Amino acid sequence: MKMNNAISQEISEYYVVFIDETSLWWLRFLKKGFRHCYLLFQIDEGMTWVEANPMSNRFFFCTYSFCEKVDYIAELKKQMNCEIILQKVENVGLKIAPLSFFSCVEFVKRSLGIHSFWTITPYQLYKKLKIVGKKS
Repeated sequence: MKMNNAISQEISEYYVVFIDETSLWWLRFLKKGFRHCYLLFQIDEGMTWVEANPMSNRFFFCTYSFCEKVDYIAELKKQMNCEIILQKVENVGLKIAPLSFFSCVEFVKRSLGIHSFWTITPYQLYKKLKIVGKKS
């Protein structure tokens, strides 16, 4: 679909947020601090942040707009005591993602173009992004 007079901006940097909070009892078995994950990214030249948060019952999308540039990531880390990793996305090839249960991890993996079948928990995703790097 082509839109006339639309401003297009391709997102190439995402922040992956790992948090401990969960309302689902079975997620308490996951590693503390890594029970859920979601994405943040900037638009509007850094004046607006978008949260893309896949929850068990719906997708939650929220925008946070500021009048001036704010170090939103530092504020979020301080307030929520969470881990946040910057992930750059470049030229994701046309490759079919492996069949998997749809979860917050799968949402983040597909958004970043990661096709790792055995990465299924937020902590495994954290290790992949932090230690090994984003290789499919």
